Amino acid sequence: MRRRLFLASCAAAALIAGCTPAGDAGKTGADSAAKPGQKTFAMIPKGLTHVFWQTVHAGGDRGGKEFGYNIKWDGAQKESDTSGQIAVVENAIAAKVDGILLAPLDKSALSNVIKKAKEANIPVVLFDSAADVPEDSYVSFTATDNKKGGELAAERLIKSGVTTGKVGMIMMAANAASVNDRENGFEEYLKKNAPGIKIVKSNFGMSDRAKSQQVTEDLLTKDPDVVAIYAPAEPTIVGALQAVKNRNLLGKIKLIGFDITTQLDEAVVKGDIDALILQNPENMGYAAVKAMHEHLTGKSPAKTIDTGCVVMTKENAETPEVKALRPAAK
Repeated sequence: MRRRLFLASCAAAALIAGCTPAGDAGKTGADSAAKPGQKTFAMIPKGLTHVFWQTVHAGGDRGGKEFGYNIKWDGAQKESDTSGQIAVVENAIAAKVDGILLAPLDKSALSNVIKKAKEANIPVVLFDSAADVPEDSYVSFTATDNKKGGELAAERLIKSGVTTGKVGMIMMAANAASVNDRENGFEEYLKKNAPGIKIVKSNFGMSDRAKSQQVTEDLLTKDPDVVAIYAPAEPTIVGALQAVKNRNLLGKIKLIGFDITTQLDEAVVKGDIDALILQNPENMGYAAVKAMHEHLTGKSPAKTIDTGCVVMTKENAETPEVKALRPAAK
């Protein structure tokens, strides 16, 4: 009983005091406790493992240092753990943090806890993904213009010479707003500008590289005549790349993806991936903290802040705009 009481009190205090409940898989333990009088923001990504979120974290930390806030980084380990993310938000509310910066895993499922934060007078900044809540439920939304990113991917596909035939789309999750926008932008652009293309969709990879590889394999078995594949998130393009490689189809099926890792960077330079849409996750994390700071200091941050995206190809990889978003040189 004593241990249960400890765990319960620790969960509520974790975000402020740095206490980590035993067995809590999502805790990083990397952030320090707030200094006396310093405000604390809970920064809650969709997951903790992917390179994208680690870079968002770096941007959030930069904003925290610049504006004088303690940033508590916490979330579920896997991007399929919606209930885990909800629990992290509830813990932040219970801990009475000064602000919550949230990338909702599911635009519908997270709506109730966002409303709870508002009822507790804790301001919320959304980043990366939107939620099905009224605009007055959050301070600002800092993110890539994901629909535009999908359109850029489709535009690149056409420029690369694909204007007819089957194009596979590797789906990630049913209710992830950011990726849904990338899928819709891609599909709508092709429908308008390349009606000879037929999009065939995979089952959901659930933000898991191995599962994304499997659903790509399944798609290639069902539709072996696909001429290109669009994978609108890091796990989906990593999985798709491996599946195409396993079938000795590199160079035969054009690959266009979203986000970047060292592996994906090398694949573009080598020519195995035709193009990647690169976001600016460091800027996204920084902009989220800055928007919250402006709100708390009486200013009015923009309701929507576009943090930008660019197309990376083998040909433009060394241009300043693209190089700035690539993994640091070894």
